[in-house]
Amino acid sequence: MEKSRRNFIKSSALATSAFIFAMHLPVKTRAQDIKAESKALVPNAFVKIEEDNTITFYIGQAEMGQGAHTTLAMCIAEELDVNWKDIIIAEAEVNEIYYHAWVPLMLTGGSSSVSTKHETLRKTGAALNIMLKEAAAKRWQVRQFNTKTNEATVINTKTKDVFKYGELVKDLSSIDVPKNPTIKPLNKSTVLGQPLKRNEKEAWAKIKGEATFGIDVRVPDMKYAAIIHPSIFGAKVKSFDASIALKKKGVLKVKEIPSGIAIIATHWWIAKEAIFDVTIVWDEGSFKNVNTKSLDEEYEKLTKLDGNVMRKDGDTKKAFKNASEVIEAEYNFPFLAHAPMEPLNCVVHDKKDEAFISTGGQIQSVYRDTCANVLGLKPEQVIYTNTFLGGGFGRRATANVDYILDAVHTAKGESWPVMTLWTREDDIKMGNYRPKYKNKAKLALDEKGNITAFEATVVGQNLVKNTPFEFLEKNNVDWAQWEGLSNHPYSIESHNLQAHSPKSPISVLWWRSVGHTQSAPMIEGLIEVAASKAGVDPIEYRKKMLTNKRHINLLDDIKKLSNWEKRKKEKNVGYGVSFVPSFGSIVAQIAKVRITDNDYKVEKVWCSVDCGFAFNPLNVENQMISGINFGLAATKYSEVTIENGATVQNNFYDYEVTRLKDAPDIEVSIVNSGDKIGGIGEPGVPPIFAAVANALFDVTGKVYTNFPIKQV
Repeated sequence: MEKSRRNFIKSSALATSAFIFAMHLPVKTRAQDIKAESKALVPNAFVKIEEDNTITFYIGQAEMGQGAHTTLAMCIAEELDVNWKDIIIAEAEVNEIYYHAWVPLMLTGGSSSVSTKHETLRKTGAALNIMLKEAAAKRWQVRQFNTKTNEATVINTKTKDVFKYGELVKDLSSIDVPKNPTIKPLNKSTVLGQPLKRNEKEAWAKIKGEATFGIDVRVPDMKYAAIIHPSIFGAKVKSFDASIALKKKGVLKVKEIPSGIAIIATHWWIAKEAIFDVTIVWDEGSFKNVNTKSLDEEYEKLTKLDGNVMRKDGDTKKAFKNASEVIEAEYNFPFLAHAPMEPLNCVVHDKKDEAFISTGGQIQSVYRDTCANVLGLKPEQVIYTNTFLGGGFGRRATANVDYILDAVHTAKGESWPVMTLWTREDDIKMGNYRPKYKNKAKLALDEKGNITAFEATVVGQNLVKNTPFEFLEKNNVDWAQWEGLSNHPYSIESHNLQAHSPKSPISVLWWRSVGHTQSAPMIEGLIEVAASKAGVDPIEYRKKMLTNKRHINLLDDIKKLSNWEKRKKEKNVGYGVSFVPSFGSIVAQIAKVRITDNDYKVEKVWCSVDCGFAFNPLNVENQMISGINFGLAATKYSEVTIENGATVQNNFYDYEVTRLKDAPDIEVSIVNSGDKIGGIGEPGVPPIFAAVANALFDVTGKVYTNFPIKQV
């Protein structure tokens, strides 16, 4: 983002050539550090209209393939009344007006882009539409009632005269912004609710290779850096010798940074190859003696101790004493890497009195402020440019800002701009994983097979401690431990749910769908076993335990979609059900699995989703398909294991993800319940774990509780 545009967007008008519209709306926040004297109203959406009728929407959410730019732009287009194909969508600058409703950060995460921004952006479009009609009415000297809009024009309904929006630019700055404009009911929308493909300008830019991702950023005189990280978690550099590397043509500098050694060169491959010419002596620390087995033993000991209580109600002791049958299970989930397709990268130019930073990030304000802090600058002295993200899954919302710190420390004090580029091995081996979990649980069943009590102990590292999201911790229980577990949807009278958070130098981070990836497989797996013990159809068993009509309707929808009652019975074929509310939406899935020898193939997945209202049904369907395939990787293949304090896996050849051969046929049904708007980027992931495990249970009679399930 050029400095001129930073100044430009701060203005309400730029001469008479364009109008930047700032819609003022109240923003709710959970942040505790908002000062009392802060303005109750802050601008949080922008539209640029130029005299030639070019219209640009500035979107504060990062675009990483989840379709946020398209869907949010649809919200403005619906009310502004512009031709969808003509608009330009641009990344917004770092500015408080784009901060999240939950926390004072510019953040894209938690499947919250549409659910928290749609009303604001719709009102933005509606307010500007009113202002344009008022401007035209003044020109024509008629009442605003006698004007209407159509595809970026204002029409005089009496004379049929027309003004393009761009022709009214000069008039807009003198017109008051409506405080609370009326927006259309969703069922009266003409853009929202339509299955629109990605905005053509974005789609074609990506198809033709013209779109800028972080790895594509080029600035004059830019150099490249590769980083030597320790292989053992927690290790530090004691000393290093770079004399051989510095003799190599193209190697400009070798320097120590907090995480390891940075090599700066004229080209990245030169820097990368020079890694092998640097000799480093490491202080390996005590973690070098740790492996997956020892971590399992540590976690096992913790499951036997009282932990922090996440939910305790009813009388579990009495329920288990009087139980007709008790179901017990231990669920194990490994560390998981995010493994986005685009390797981590960041360009930084330390200009002494100001700085430039560019990357594809999910928390732009934190990355800008991190750069400012390391370089001793004020945040406003740092120009931050966000790009498209080649996959995120939470990895580019890193709380420990690891790859950003690498880039800033590498470029600090250097005369050139430097792109610091991690290898995929760097990312997979350096942590920021979905935590490893060991969960022990048991259910008490009465004589009719009804669940009367639920006990569970969850062991996994804390994600939110010492982060801006620490408010999500409850009673020292991490968000990812209680999410989907203490607030599960089923009616059970008694609970005793506890958690432990072991400490480790292995850095952990939210992974797509966060806590639901350990809570949903456990709950839905146990429910399936309980239904089998009771001799009740698993869908009907779930419905009997649900009180929310919306939940019951969705299970009815998946039952109809899959033709459940007439499903074909085949040898070595099983069907598994899973139902998970998450991120304000609810998703039910049924997986059909076929076993051959000791292997299995997920042949088909039926998926019903209710996100309140599907703003873009095509994108909702795409995100369900994406989430299912993403989750299948962790269900069957993906895992990070530790040996001698280091990660064993390196790249896609041994950290396996879903490939084309694994992709099942997926059928999606969307239910528009009219309930509160929920998220869509993550809810497709959690149900697939249990849907597959339950399908395998259906065909083999074995309960699968250790993930990934590589063999049957």
